[in-house]
Amino acid sequence: MLTRFHSAYKRVNDWLEWFLVALASAVVAVVVALPVVSAGTRLITGQGYSFLDETAPQLVPWMVFPMLGVLLRTDRHITVDMLIHFLTGRALTTLRIVVLAISLAATLVIGVLGYRTTLFFAELGQLSTTEIEFPLWYLYVSYPIGFLIAANFCLESLIGEALGTRRHDELHGDTA
Repeated sequence: MLTRFHSAYKRVNDWLEWFLVALASAVVAVVVALPVVSAGTRLITGQGYSFLDETAPQLVPWMVFPMLGVLLRTDRHITVDMLIHFLTGRALTTLRIVVLAISLAATLVIGVLGYRTTLFFAELGQLSTTEIEFPLWYLYVSYPIGFLIAANFCLESLIGEALGTRRHDELHGDTA
């Protein structure tokens, strides 16, 4: 029963991962294009628009935080993985389960705190000081979204590890 649930859960997360990678790719394209458009506009018209320069850094959190979960899911995040070279069998599985449980708890806590912080900034009603004004909390909403997505992927990995269905050789591209 849990195996079938995990299989369906994994399929949903496969689609979510694809969507997040596409979103991050689109954000990267826009972040790269904006300075080019800005330079072209200055060259052609002799006049610049500050929103072209201001928008790129404001979009970066919308690439970084949603991709945290994708990196966690595929084991591509930064790790100190000394112990996995010395442990095998049950000890290694236990270590991975403990790390995933801690990661799940941490991402949930940060996601909830990010949500509360976003609400706080929304209540302040502050607007950006950029050429095109918008509520400042728009910048912060990527944090809770990203960390809650990461928690989702941690939960999937934790269930897969507990069931013994998480393939580490596929995650790392190993052929051995």
